[in-house]
Amino acid sequence: MEFVERALGFVEACHRRLSSFCLKVVGALWAWQGRRSLSFRLAVGFFPLVLVAVWCAYLVSGGYVTSKEFDESLVRYLERAGHLAAGARLAWALLAAAALSLLAMVAALAKKRFSFRLMQAAWAAFAATAALALVWLMRVGSIFVACDHKAFDSGMRNELWTGLLFWGFVAALWTLALLVALLMKGVRRAYGFGDEPLTRDAGERVVAAAKTTVGDRRWKSSLYYAFTIFFLVIFGPYLAFMWGWEEPYGLPKGGGEQVFEQVKVKKIKRKKPKKLTVNPWSPYILERMDIDDVVTLKELEEETKDTYAAQNSSQKGGKGKGTGGWPKGMEGSAVRFIRLKYNGGDWDQDMGKGADYNLLLKFHEWTGMKIAKETEFREIERLRFFPKKRSPPFVFMTGMRGISLSDREVRILRDYCLKEGGMLFIDNGGGHFDGAVKSMLRRVFPGRPLVDIPNDDTIYQRPYVFPDGAPPFWHHAGYRAMGVRDEGRWVVFYHPGDINDAWRDDHSGASPEVADQAYKLGVNVMFYAFNQYYRRHYEQ
Repeated sequence: MEFVERALGFVEACHRRLSSFCLKVVGALWAWQGRRSLSFRLAVGFFPLVLVAVWCAYLVSGGYVTSKEFDESLVRYLERAGHLAAGARLAWALLAAAALSLLAMVAALAKKRFSFRLMQAAWAAFAATAALALVWLMRVGSIFVACDHKAFDSGMRNELWTGLLFWGFVAALWTLALLVALLMKGVRRAYGFGDEPLTRDAGERVVAAAKTTVGDRRWKSSLYYAFTIFFLVIFGPYLAFMWGWEEPYGLPKGGGEQVFEQVKVKKIKRKKPKKLTVNPWSPYILERMDIDDVVTLKELEEETKDTYAAQNSSQKGGKGKGTGGWPKGMEGSAVRFIRLKYNGGDWDQDMGKGADYNLLLKFHEWTGMKIAKETEFREIERLRFFPKKRSPPFVFMTGMRGISLSDREVRILRDYCLKEGGMLFIDNGGGHFDGAVKSMLRRVFPGRPLVDIPNDDTIYQRPYVFPDGAPPFWHHAGYRAMGVRDEGRWVVFYHPGDINDAWRDDHSGASPEVADQAYKLGVNVMFYAFNQYYRRHYEQ
């Protein structure tokens, strides 16, 4: 009990000091603005309205669609609904409101009656057009869901709404504060208007009611705390993500016994060539051909490889809940696939639905584990914002052109792999990507060479067995997968043969068997990364 009382006392003391500090900061800011002239304060108040109106005009005229990188099919839905045309018309109204707000900002410096009327008109124009812009932006997600709920589900729509509501709330607070200023008796008198019954001291009453020193202080204090908590609960996660926090990457919880494959190796039996017997005393002369030399290319390929008859031995769930997973995983977590966005090349080659998301679908089908609703991407800078022990166990990179990293990004990648225990899953999409990858790895891991991954390595053993190592696929830059090793684990898995191409819906012309091998290899790499990350942080 004594410990609890001391803890509560400490929390109460911290609360009092924090409250006192916040009040002092707010008081200092209020005193500072009070020393500025009234006309200057009103001019400053209209400046954000100009910026917001111009920004909204950009968004509704196509900027929002561009910034969110919606694919062509989704954009066509907006065109058919007439939403893009409506946005173009709304953009002109927003630009007019911006121009009017700019005039009001300049006119506010001159204390004339027409200045006050202009400020009223500018405020009304901004409020109306900004509200219409918010409605326009909110409808984008709803149109997508109504047209194609599989490609764009309600969860994606809600994610868009969260950001829009947050920024709309911020803009609304500033706009309401400016309205209160225009309603204040002192402001109206300064611009040549006397007391009017309709608006007399309405602004003063609002300001007075907002102060905790007027009326019931306890009631107003509790109201402020309730409002603050509500704001943080609704918009806190979005603020945390925007200003540095990333959603933790949690491994699914389970018994620790994952799905694996038992493989029986079957050697292809060579067929004995048929012998052609000819009667040497026959009056007919036959030109015999060597049957051993008449073998098709496909038969040659088959004879140079072993075939593997695999029987899937599922040990789903183990002693834990769910299907598969790790004992110290997170309840309800989904396996996520995160790409790295880098400068200098086509980092988003074959990204998302119809490509690497197919790998996630196969992962779910073969393991039973829950997967994310879509693939994701992150800038290299964002890797440092994941919580410790909750970072992605692997991130994926591919492309066909160059890779341009700053020294800061190089350090972040090195720390992610060597300190946090992450892994780079890199795939060569063709072009001169091979040289770019090797140059990047020399910078990120100086003194650690890129070496061949042996056939008997763990990464080729579970859940699926590859006795000959990684299949070469298109072998753009070689036939062997390579990696960088640190403290007994692979921190880089580099496939030179465009495994990502085989994940596409059409498999880039490859056979279903080749695509199946590509999916299985991808699952193996993911499992390896998950297990190594888990051992590093939760089995020590």
